[in-house]
Amino acid sequence: MIINELKLYQRSVHSIWTDEYISKGMLAAHLNLDNDAASRNIKTIEKTVDWIIERIPEGGKVLDLGCGPGLYSSLLARKGYSVTGIDISQHSISYAKSKAAEDKLQIYYYCADYIKEDIGKGYDAAICIYCDFGALIPDEQAVFLNKVHHALSDNGILILDVFKTGLCDNKQESRDWYFSESGGFWCSRPHLILDEVKHFPAEKVWGARTVIIEEGKSPREYITWDNYYTEDDIKRVLDDNGFYVLSINNELVAENEFTSSDVMFIEAKKKTRV
Repeated sequence: MIINELKLYQRSVHSIWTDEYISKGMLAAHLNLDNDAASRNIKTIEKTVDWIIERIPEGGKVLDLGCGPGLYSSLLARKGYSVTGIDISQHSISYAKSKAAEDKLQIYYYCADYIKEDIGKGYDAAICIYCDFGALIPDEQAVFLNKVHHALSDNGILILDVFKTGLCDNKQESRDWYFSESGGFWCSRPHLILDEVKHFPAEKVWGARTVIIEEGKSPREYITWDNYYTEDDIKRVLDDNGFYVLSINNELVAENEFTSSDVMFIEAKKKTRV
């Protein structure tokens, strides 16, 4: 396998969200509510939900895109909202369904790729939390916003969060490799890890690529992207795709050491298309 330099918005065949082994570890990280890995700490989650419910109709119909194990969905359902959660991770959705049944919450969960599959319609609000929107490449973002636009009611609200320029404070470009003699995040067996982190400043995006080489198996490549924005940047993206910004909150995420705490939350309203 020849490893060339990471190209802008390159995608990999494999995904950390659907990999059978890695997605189990991601679920465990989601459920550790004392830190900001995978999901944010519980105080930030509760503060975010309080901010969200001030912006959507009481008892309304909410779509949680990238819902993970249902941390936000559960809190919204407890406050009287009708919630549908969609996530690509089967492990997360299975947990979310089990937890909702245990807590006697009527939440509709579906395992699906919200870029490629149907997401329903008639929602009063859609949320996409933990900078998932910025993990999409531009073509995917356009598809995402078009689908959400169709899924929302005429006065529907979209709430999402994105990294700001402070993301760059905690990142640096690198290319490295190391050998893991035992199981870890990427693999349960001994394996070689090739890592690359690359910055594309003109496009305001960081790319990360990891290649796993395990004895007896073909190499596996995992690529993720983190776009970051100024307020004008995100307003422009939303305006070009059928939304206008109502408000921006820069104070919801407390200082933390995981990825970046320089995050803004955006409340955007669906435009009426002629």
